[in-house]
Amino acid sequence: MASPVPLNQFSLFHAIGNTPAVCLTQDIPGDEPASLLLLGCGDVRNILFTSYMNSSSARNVLLFTLVVDTDQGADTSMLWNIYYHLFIDDKSHSLLESQVKKLYRFSSSLKYWHKSEYGRFLRFCDSKTLALVRDIWHSYISVRDKADYLTGFRKAIQECIDVKVATEGSGIDLSGARTAAPNALQALKDLPALHSRYWKNGSTSNDPKALNVHPNPTLAPLENDTALLHSGTDPLLGFHLVTAYTPVDAGSPFYHKEVAFAHAQNAVESARLQFNIWCQSLKRDHKSVTVRFFAGDALAFCHTLQHLDTTRETSARWFRTSYDFDTVSLDGEDYALEDGAAPLAFDVIDTSSLIDFLGGINVFIAAGPLLCEKASSTIYAESFSKYVPDVDALLNDLFAGDFPTVSILLGVFPVQYWTNSSAVANAEEQLMHDVRKCPMKVGINTRNVYNRTLWKSQWPYWSHSPGSSCSPLIKFDPESLAVVLFGIYMNMFMNEDVKCILAHPSCDMMQRNSCIRYHRGSFARFLAFIKGRVMVDWAKVISALIKLIGDDKVLGVGQNFLHELYTQLHILDVYSDSLITKELKYDRSSHDFRAWKKLPGLVSITVKVPRAKLSVFTKTRCGRLAKPYINGFVRSKQTDQRSFFAVVQVGFGQVIRSGARNSDHFAISIVKDHHGWKGKSPLLISFVVPSALLLAQPESTTVGMSLYHTPGISSTFADALGTELVVFLSALNNESSVYISKQRPNNVGMPCPPEPRSNRVCPVNMNASSYHVTLTAGIDKEKRIIDHFTARIDFLSEDAKANLARQNKIEVSQPSPCSLSLPVEGQSSEIAITFPAPVLKPVKKNTIRLARKSSYVEIIAHRAEKPDRQGHPDYIFPVFLSRGEPLAWNIPYLNPNRLPVLDTNRMDDSEWLIMHVSMMFSGKECELRSNLDSTRPKPDQDSRLCFKDTLFAMHLAFARVNGERCKVFGISCGDAGLHILFFRSSVRMDISNHTVALDVAIVPLLLEMGKPIHDFIAKLDTEELITMLVGEDELKVWKRLLPAFAERCREWKHKPTCEYRAESRIPRSVEFHQPVLCSCGNGIFPPNFVADFPSWEAVSKYAVRGLIPLLFTLPYLDAKDALGKGKNASQNRCEACGAGKSVHGRALLPCSQCLVVRYCSSKCQRTHWKVHRKTCLQKGIGNSPC
Repeated sequence: MASPVPLNQFSLFHAIGNTPAVCLTQDIPGDEPASLLLLGCGDVRNILFTSYMNSSSARNVLLFTLVVDTDQGADTSMLWNIYYHLFIDDKSHSLLESQVKKLYRFSSSLKYWHKSEYGRFLRFCDSKTLALVRDIWHSYISVRDKADYLTGFRKAIQECIDVKVATEGSGIDLSGARTAAPNALQALKDLPALHSRYWKNGSTSNDPKALNVHPNPTLAPLENDTALLHSGTDPLLGFHLVTAYTPVDAGSPFYHKEVAFAHAQNAVESARLQFNIWCQSLKRDHKSVTVRFFAGDALAFCHTLQHLDTTRETSARWFRTSYDFDTVSLDGEDYALEDGAAPLAFDVIDTSSLIDFLGGINVFIAAGPLLCEKASSTIYAESFSKYVPDVDALLNDLFAGDFPTVSILLGVFPVQYWTNSSAVANAEEQLMHDVRKCPMKVGINTRNVYNRTLWKSQWPYWSHSPGSSCSPLIKFDPESLAVVLFGIYMNMFMNEDVKCILAHPSCDMMQRNSCIRYHRGSFARFLAFIKGRVMVDWAKVISALIKLIGDDKVLGVGQNFLHELYTQLHILDVYSDSLITKELKYDRSSHDFRAWKKLPGLVSITVKVPRAKLSVFTKTRCGRLAKPYINGFVRSKQTDQRSFFAVVQVGFGQVIRSGARNSDHFAISIVKDHHGWKGKSPLLISFVVPSALLLAQPESTTVGMSLYHTPGISSTFADALGTELVVFLSALNNESSVYISKQRPNNVGMPCPPEPRSNRVCPVNMNASSYHVTLTAGIDKEKRIIDHFTARIDFLSEDAKANLARQNKIEVSQPSPCSLSLPVEGQSSEIAITFPAPVLKPVKKNTIRLARKSSYVEIIAHRAEKPDRQGHPDYIFPVFLSRGEPLAWNIPYLNPNRLPVLDTNRMDDSEWLIMHVSMMFSGKECELRSNLDSTRPKPDQDSRLCFKDTLFAMHLAFARVNGERCKVFGISCGDAGLHILFFRSSVRMDISNHTVALDVAIVPLLLEMGKPIHDFIAKLDTEELITMLVGEDELKVWKRLLPAFAERCREWKHKPTCEYRAESRIPRSVEFHQPVLCSCGNGIFPPNFVADFPSWEAVSKYAVRGLIPLLFTLPYLDAKDALGKGKNASQNRCEACGAGKSVHGRALLPCSQCLVVRYCSSKCQRTHWKVHRKTCLQKGIGNSPC
């Protein structure tokens, strides 16, 4: 498999998602159909919510069919019970049984299922998946003794709780806080109690008379399965509970009349309401949706799809799971070679939290090639990581190397990382981290920070200039690339650096080294991926790399894994060592594999481990809870040479032999023991080794199974297994325990090597181009990173060569962080050079070389570290033309009409909103913000920080936090006066992104608007208009972001006459009083969009709808422990009276302008304003304090 195999005695059943639902299509334009690939998908919440937001496995299939069958608004309460409750009532149980019996009848074959009433909507990728699902459905309805079943179910629940206590402790879990974001503080007092009640009563109901007496079979362990329901299972965690704690407008989505904010059950009712609305949305639109299911290893499925796409073969010879000897074969009709309807490339790929335990490299080399080569296509990755204030340290760990370098090699663009911005809030993660640090009477279990990142394809794949061509592959110097790859290799296996481990014997280091994400097969497959993505002499690269690895003395067992590395490199057609390819000379007179007429360079070894040898894991509690990674090994007694093999396949069962051992046709098959750990069959471990390794001293060679050394595993098992952690060993010639065959078990050949991407790239037609661009990566060999790029522009046509010859000098401009423009003499358009990562504009003379005789230009561009701090503060939500249509990056596309409206008239407590809006500012930005000059406009200051400062004021003004009647917010700059007007419609809760957004009408003011608009502005009530004075740089930031605000909520189509398309530029201009936006959406608004504004009709024809988010920095970038530096602020005291708490007993309220000083009440706040206003960052004209 793609990653090391742990010896799990039990797995955790994640039946219910533990994070709030997200819209899976929010980063692609809403007017396009989309193909989605969901890897590690636990439940249906994201599919349901995506269906709601875009309205225009056995449990999951079951729920979908129930949704389709349910009458409008009728039985969703029973659907809730069936999907979420541990115990269900008679009616729900009866519905469940009747539905499962129906599905069981339909599932006798793929053909029969696909012709059933559900077959168009719900489909299966392969017959094995359907068979597995059918078996589970059968288990739901085949309970024999109900009393025993009930007893076993309760015992299983208690075991889940016991495992949680043993592994995590018995403290309070605050994970529910993220479900109520951005108003999470109110929910913290309710959600832990609701979680405990759910596990105690088995339901979310607060009715003590509820007759929930039937164990829910969809959440019960199967008869022979060792899976335990995850102890964090909680129905509420997948919903957006902010609507239970925040006043929502009566006419908006998710409003319900029964408001009881102090009542915990209100959170449950809010979740049930959302579930009902989502189900009805899916029922209404299910005919436009197709869901396909696959049960098995996510990465095996990805590699099989890759193989099918390039070879038209339905199997890549990957095993279905690490614990199964069945292979993946996509035999469903949707993958038929001629007319298969299933997509092989996807607009969106959601990888769940796979990178946490499989590693970023493994996940992205599997999923990345399946991404559609479109600018809008997106990969999502989630992570639950220990809080790390340095984002680079976290990403370097997840991706085994310098993160920018690895992402370039992987061919993906981490948008949030490079922009250092996001419209998705992560504030509640910081809140939970801060709460955990506070001294409390009870323990807190929440230790991990949740983060969801998005990735796009790199720029060169889809960007080019008219009349030019570019190489789709990056060029490398062979030795330099080998150095970079060696650095990644060392990071992949840094847990084998014994000296480093001993030098840092901390608990954190022990935990880090206990999570093993990669084996040598992972590295080999990474090299196979890279081989097809670069322009280089590969033979020189691999030769240099093998020497570096062979000479390494840092990794303690690195040399012991060399034979496995050679094996995997050979299988994947990356490198063939002489150990495998040389002609083998040996004694053929024996009666074992040496008698074969043709001995291949690689053979499969299968070892039978007796059940008695597993008692070390089953007889003790520590052994049962431990999850050691396992190796196969080959050891020669004479030379004491040990070779480890971590690419293993394991499973319980019996071996069936075919043919004589000395026959070339000898093979074995495995009959699986479905009882697993509960059965009596031996454990079988299979791995591939070089034949030469077995021929050296076959009579004295032993093989077997051992544990991979980690500090935790060694301390747990060394006494029982010895320092080498050998579980079982046997002589190579022991026919009762060892089987050597040409093929892997079940006659499965070696895994298919991936098709190099270079073979699929269309050849560049340089004859039709005037210019050709080639990128060469420059390497810092000491740091082992990509440091810079050299762009070579070859002038091909005679006219181009002549123009270059007349050129006196080269002046390069930088229109965006990832591109440079080269003007050419005699040409109206410039040559655009795009890079796979942000670069710095070349300024030194030696970075640009002009070769007139040879007709080329070379430009050296160093990689930018932080583009927002290196000349591009407006690189936040990029918008550009893709295939003639505007496309926004890094800002969610949303349907505002589907978002709840914050009822600001009923919002008695605004502390949560002030705190949330203030979380835009990182700790460093808070310090910088205190130094902004409030007595003048803000030229030459940090324009991004100034933009956020104005955004802060706009959100609080439109939310009417201080009682303002603000209806219009204006942006003014110097003597030029007003430039932009924003008309308030509403403040909406962007629930899936854990934040708020302003639903507004945007009017960029132009000179040609003349007297009518001037008269309109003059009539505005000063109490309804707040005007912000900004500097020129900040004004340009606003104008660059306006297109993104309009595009993200667009419900209209761009016209053929769209100015963006005609001018090939977005925004159209950032200069004073020049057009910024196209006119396609002007005047298109829902009814009553701007209410109680008599003059609105006169100005609406100039306006376009926009949805303005808050702007957050990259999660973890800056610690936010201390927002203030003042005496009382640092002591957390009221600036006016010195009180430690608010008059309501809550936390002190920060000044909404500077966030530095704090107050206990509005009275103290206003009393102290005369003093504080001298140092506070005043905002607006005539505004009241804070």
